[in-house]
Amino acid sequence: MKLEGRVACVTGAGSGLGRAMARVFAGEGAAVAVNDLGLESAEQTLKELPGEGHLAIAADVTDSAAVAAMFSRIADVHGRLDVLVNNAGVDRTPGDAFEKLMETGSQLPYMTDDSWKTMLAIHLDGGFYCSREAAKLMIPAHSGSIINLSSIAGLAGMGPVHYATAKAGILGMTRSLARELGRQKIRVNAICPGAIDTPMTQKISEPILKGLTAATPLGRLGTAEEIAELALFLASDAGSFITGQAISPNGGIHIA
Repeated sequence: MKLEGRVACVTGAGSGLGRAMARVFAGEGAAVAVNDLGLESAEQTLKELPGEGHLAIAADVTDSAAVAAMFSRIADVHGRLDVLVNNAGVDRTPGDAFEKLMETGSQLPYMTDDSWKTMLAIHLDGGFYCSREAAKLMIPAHSGSIINLSSIAGLAGMGPVHYATAKAGILGMTRSLARELGRQKIRVNAICPGAIDTPMTQKISEPILKGLTAATPLGRLGTAEEIAELALFLASDAGSFITGQAISPNGGIHIA
């Protein structure tokens, strides 16, 4: 098994891509720390994992003290961390709808300050806090893989401005961390999915989904399992010479 004897932490693993990655990692022998904002969703994922040694941990990744406590628990139980997937994220926040300026005649901003700050906090603060704590466990071992979930939005500017900005920021963080941590044999990469069939995507209106599918040369949405298999590749020895990269499984909707 590709991750036998290793310990992985997947944030935002209560559903969707995170749950799929936790399942694949566990199926390849890893002990997985399943993080989500709510304990109930984390525990539901835990029930689906084969093997032993898994943990369900509720923590808000925007809270640095909560993140430190989460990694402290992982260290107490397993004494090590080999893989971190920074997957926690959202595609919308309250207040991010564009105002109908022509109807209201107002000059209100397109989205609120809180909406902007919340989006960046979840993706950037959360990713940094988790990476910082993971590095404390990985550096003594001179080994580890950090995988950050970005998006084609970060590559091509698709979607709401705060979402695209946050996902682009993840790419900068990925490259910088790869340079800083490479000497310690810790690899840092980003996955930039296109339209993937997950609970988050299922909230999109049918016409928009049809448009995304039509615009994708492969003619379909991706699956969570396909993203999980890529994460497994980057987490395992198969990806041992890959760091600082942004890999985009998107069916051809964005070709750089």
